[in-house]
Amino acid sequence: MSRLPHLLGALLLLALITAPLAAAHATIELKGESPIAGKRGKLTITIPHGCGTDQSTDRLVVRLGTAWPSVKTVAIPGWTTNVAQAASGNWTITWTATAGGLPNTSTGDFPLIVRWPRAAGIYRTPTFQHCGAHLLKWSDPFASAASAEHVYPQLYPVPRIQILPAG
Repeated sequence: MSRLPHLLGALLLLALITAPLAAAHATIELKGESPIAGKRGKLTITIPHGCGTDQSTDRLVVRLGTAWPSVKTVAIPGWTTNVAQAASGNWTITWTATAGGLPNTSTGDFPLIVRWPRAAGIYRTPTFQHCGAHLLKWSDPFASAASAEHVYPQLYPVPRIQILPAG
């Protein structure tokens, strides 16, 4: 008796189980802009869907370290924002939904106007997506960084960005 039907069935089941997870990621979009150390620019955190539940995303929190000199949000209809800098210099940027949030099947862009860190290198942007009591922590410290040409891929990785040297 052939094992092929069993193998195909197992592969199909595995694909169905992992498909929602494979598409799950918070990305950094630079829209073709190269992040040059010390310059101003725009980065967008893109959330492609809800938390894998039927609940909408109702809060998004992004953390930036002390290397980021300035951070401002861009107004998004249906969301309020709060930008806080701790005494340590770390930034916490919070978007809170005021009108239903980001539906589970929708994509949302959360733009930031920043001054890129003064030193070239790779910087992490831990991102926390809340859907009611459900939380997705985009904070795993592995995989490659976003660049001007490519968004950040992977599953639950901390979004990272490559800052290029000035001049």
